[in-house]
Amino acid sequence: MTHAQDSDNIADVVQNGLCTGCGTCVGVCPEAAVTMHVSGALLLPKVREDACTHCRLCLQCCAGYSLDFDELNAEIFGKRPEDRLIGNFLGCYVGHSTDDGLRLDGSSGGVATQLLLYAQETGVINGALVVGMRKDEPLVPEPFIARTREEMVSASKSKYCPVATNTAVNKILSEDGKFAVVGLPCHIHGIRKAERVSKSVREKIVLHVGLFCGHTVNFAGTELLLNKLRIGKNDVARIEYRGCGHPSFMSIQLKNGRTVKFRFNRGWNAYWNVFSSFLFTPLRCMTCPDQFNELSDVSLGDAWLPELGHGRLAESAIITRTPVAEEMISSMRKSGVLSVRPVPPEKIRQSQSFSLNFKKEQFSARASVFRVLGHPTPWLVPEAPDSRLMAFVGAFFSYLSFRVSSSKRLSSVLLYVPLPLFRVYFGVFKSIYLLSS
Repeated sequence: MTHAQDSDNIADVVQNGLCTGCGTCVGVCPEAAVTMHVSGALLLPKVREDACTHCRLCLQCCAGYSLDFDELNAEIFGKRPEDRLIGNFLGCYVGHSTDDGLRLDGSSGGVATQLLLYAQETGVINGALVVGMRKDEPLVPEPFIARTREEMVSASKSKYCPVATNTAVNKILSEDGKFAVVGLPCHIHGIRKAERVSKSVREKIVLHVGLFCGHTVNFAGTELLLNKLRIGKNDVARIEYRGCGHPSFMSIQLKNGRTVKFRFNRGWNAYWNVFSSFLFTPLRCMTCPDQFNELSDVSLGDAWLPELGHGRLAESAIITRTPVAEEMISSMRKSGVLSVRPVPPEKIRQSQSFSLNFKKEQFSARASVFRVLGHPTPWLVPEAPDSRLMAFVGAFFSYLSFRVSSSKRLSSVLLYVPLPLFRVYFGVFKSIYLLSS
């Protein structure tokens, strides 16, 4: 467990490179002494020392300061996971929203949005903490409480940029009702820690919808894509990273009325080729082994399974972890808003096999390499020793991607690299990790 024992706020967490940018510290600070700022293409908190009362609440809720998976699993589920890769679960499914509009326009089957809508319609929640993009700054994400169908639908689709969802926890605390939270593993980690120390947070958040996460991408990654398309940041009126069917396109609406589309993946000129080898990935992301959002009530993500084909309509992989989520999925199926079928756990693992191998199986080697290179890593899960040479080679490879893309001079060269070469680079990267598995 890595943290500064004498810290009294999260400033040292940021200084040590352990901040996930989740925003929990902002959301729980009783003095509003913490705010989020763009720093080095990331969203990071800044403490106003003159306003800080040194209550240490931000540290108690900070997953970068410390995170004990065994303790949290015991508190949330009553036991440690029997499945090391998936975590605690009750059921595994593949399915999609029966609303063709939600399914077509979502990232992976429209299940997350359908789940929120159903939870609200049946009185489980009064609203949901979700994320949209700001209208005045369309490249900047904005967390907000969605209470209407229109608001929930507006927050659909993935956002491949830093997102400080948990800054809006203070809005949940200031409003009446029960709420859902939709987030990546780092967001759910922060929420679960906040619930340990705040009865109000624990009582108001009744549904944790976790999204699968291989890694996030910093703001410089989007800027590179725009530069490759010869689009200025100030010319963008709206950006959507996923949508338009499966396997999806980035859609960029310009202020002059023109729309530019950029294929997501599965192609030599797809934009995810740039990010697949962890270029523009925060180093902190690469010290997280939680692919399947193991502390959520229900986990959702792309079902990349060969038998599902390559049609325009996507399917979601679904993992229920708590009775409330299991009952909700069952009720949605019976009511006809969700088409879902059970699958064996190995299908869930297969659907995210490469990312799962990288994040979970190779975590120990990667953490060891990063520590040798002078980067502290938080204790997240029990580390299994991995002495295979290729695991350490792969760890150095991912660190190389981080160093290249975090250097302004080196990353500027990437602007002139053709997209197919990024795919070749990922092929080498993937081969190294497959050899180490």
